[in-house]
Amino acid sequence: MLLLCNARQSSLAKRYKNFRRYVYNYDAETFNGVNGATDVQSGPKVSCKVEIEVPQTCSFILRTTECSLNEVAVADGGNRPAAGTEAFKAAMEKNPLKITVEGQTDVRLYPEDDEPVNILNIKRGIVSALLVPVMEEERNKEMVAPLFPTVHGVCSTDFTVNNREDIATDVTVSRDLSRCDWFTARRQDTSPLALVSGLNFPLSKLISSTQTCSYNFDNQKKHMTKGTCEEKHIFLPLSHKSEYGISAVVKQKVTLMETTKINDRVFDHEDNLKFLPMDAVEDKSPVQTKDNVIATIQKLNALSQTTEGEHRAGLFNSLVTELRGLKADILNPAAEEMTDISLPLAFQALAQCGTPECTSAMLKILRTFDSAALEVDAVVYALGLLPQPSRLMVKDLLEMAQYKQSKPIMYALSNAARNHILEKQNPSITAVYEFMASLVGADCAGEKDMTFLALRVIGNMGDAMEAADPAIKTTLLKCMRQPATTLSVQLAAIQAFRRMSVTDEVRSNLQRVCQYPKGAVQKRLAAYLILMRNPQDSDIEMVKKLVKQEQNAQVKAFVTSHINNIITSTDSETQKLGEKIMDALQDTDVETHNDYTTMSRNYKLGMALESMQADVQGNLIFDPSSQLPREALLETTLKVFGYSMDIWEVGMEGKGFEPTIEALFGKNGFFPDTVSKSLYWAEDKMSPQIREVLEKWIAPLKSEGQKVIVRNFNKLIKDLQSQESPEAMAYLRLMGAELGFIKSTDLKFMADNAIKLSIPAPQGKTKFLRIR
Repeated sequence: MLLLCNARQSSLAKRYKNFRRYVYNYDAETFNGVNGATDVQSGPKVSCKVEIEVPQTCSFILRTTECSLNEVAVADGGNRPAAGTEAFKAAMEKNPLKITVEGQTDVRLYPEDDEPVNILNIKRGIVSALLVPVMEEERNKEMVAPLFPTVHGVCSTDFTVNNREDIATDVTVSRDLSRCDWFTARRQDTSPLALVSGLNFPLSKLISSTQTCSYNFDNQKKHMTKGTCEEKHIFLPLSHKSEYGISAVVKQKVTLMETTKINDRVFDHEDNLKFLPMDAVEDKSPVQTKDNVIATIQKLNALSQTTEGEHRAGLFNSLVTELRGLKADILNPAAEEMTDISLPLAFQALAQCGTPECTSAMLKILRTFDSAALEVDAVVYALGLLPQPSRLMVKDLLEMAQYKQSKPIMYALSNAARNHILEKQNPSITAVYEFMASLVGADCAGEKDMTFLALRVIGNMGDAMEAADPAIKTTLLKCMRQPATTLSVQLAAIQAFRRMSVTDEVRSNLQRVCQYPKGAVQKRLAAYLILMRNPQDSDIEMVKKLVKQEQNAQVKAFVTSHINNIITSTDSETQKLGEKIMDALQDTDVETHNDYTTMSRNYKLGMALESMQADVQGNLIFDPSSQLPREALLETTLKVFGYSMDIWEVGMEGKGFEPTIEALFGKNGFFPDTVSKSLYWAEDKMSPQIREVLEKWIAPLKSEGQKVIVRNFNKLIKDLQSQESPEAMAYLRLMGAELGFIKSTDLKFMADNAIKLSIPAPQGKTKFLRIR
């Protein structure tokens, strides 16, 4: 018998003695039906002989033998052996299950490496039925055990003592399973293109789930002699009195057969650690073959568009269902044959399949296309936005990114890695980290455009990269100090910390960057904004120096406006920070400026509606060497019921536009000079009064004639060619995730491709996707 070992309850260890074997008869059956409307209920039934050995304190070995699997129908009293019952019996007998129990709720399982998930889940159910509450030695008729482990997680449990002799011999336990910490809706594979999806969680809240168990104990030896559990799940919208309606009932029964002594004292187990809550079982066809898939798509492709169109929807649904039942080793070659039959049908079916294996097959097919095909980037980017990506999908997107480092594919990889459920020692995320580390190198001294893209992508999945290896932060610190690279790369390295924890080492380095008087304004303020996401005492001391001693007018203007917005904020959390800053500044006035056209500034607007507050914040950053802003940002944050969410953020950065603006609109620029002189040619259409005034202005120019425009245009071209090309970058973030960025060079690429795409293709040829 299993005992919840706890030092404070050590006297209860006498109930289940070491070096004993407890043999139970176990039965479990499930009934599905409409209670109250019909007597027809059916479901599977499992019966096993269960042996529990206790070789050491709090260590157990579970063996299941003589198992059977039957199909039960209540209406006709039928009880027939289910298909595959012999295979089920062999699988249940093959491996023992090692178990350890520590404290009240810590149940650990150590199955063999080859144990199937469905077999392990059945054994979990047996373990859960054998776990009985530890009863205090007191005379109260009713007692409460706040937390107790089950296959649904740790549950709040109520139990009542029905009979007591020397010990409690008859106990009833009841639980509301919806309050268990692992009682969650199971996600099913659905079409990513479905208009309505993701209803598993809200619909699960419409189901009432309860469990009631009764236990009998031996008064002298204190072990359990009999136990029954009944678990009810009722769909509430169609129920009556929470009893009648669509329901599923799970019944378990354990009966003690015998107890014997054992001499085995050895308890060794594998490192394959599992826990008591059930794992999701892979829903795949028992017979893995591609024949049905190929036959279905051939029928679908052969259908006439007119006379047999009514069969198309049914066949397509069958095709998608068959694809969802295939594993990767069968699906991948099947997908290749499907594309040979009909590429459009194959992609439609794989896209609507929704399983990780189907997505993997799509990505493998896309890797055979021409690497220059823009359609590949579009499809991969869309796949990267799917919620709850699997480990297989992250792996496939990584292989796609290794094949082609385009911006959409890199962002697709980062979005998938960011949304992937993080686990310790996750090999998929570790592989992504290693790939990104290879792109940026040790200190970002490599190719600048690729390094910039890699840093933006790392910042988008910063928490995943930090979980894979915290050393990524050391690399980012080297990148932000790299003198051989561009300012944009240094900024990207600093901004990559936005989704990472700021350690003492990172904090001290960012503080030095922020206070370096010769540093670029953008770089200094980028470091400042990262620090002020979660400022510590040392950061407030830095703010004090910036407000009182900073000589750079742009840096000081931005910091004072930002601090002023913090101090005057109506948000309770921000007010606490404002009070700490005011205490540090003491009697120093934080003065803000009113120069909105040439000085850097932080803008903030807050709106409060009952339990919801929306904040709109913007940054405008100038450089002392420029009259145009180098960076502009606008973001919206929503706070609801204590939770803060970044709704959207749009940012723009630019440099090198001053010569272009001067050449176009300056005192001697193309437009002022040319337009004014060109008025000469329109004087005949003007009134006499205006012509008289204009004659005084342009009389000296009449000898120039039409050569004016040509000369000024040549001057414009020469001025622009002598200057460096201006650079601009804009990005968009939704819900904290960066969707991508666009540079001025990308606009030129898009324009060139638009011209190419505008040229009509030869008649009779239809281009779908270019296959290599």
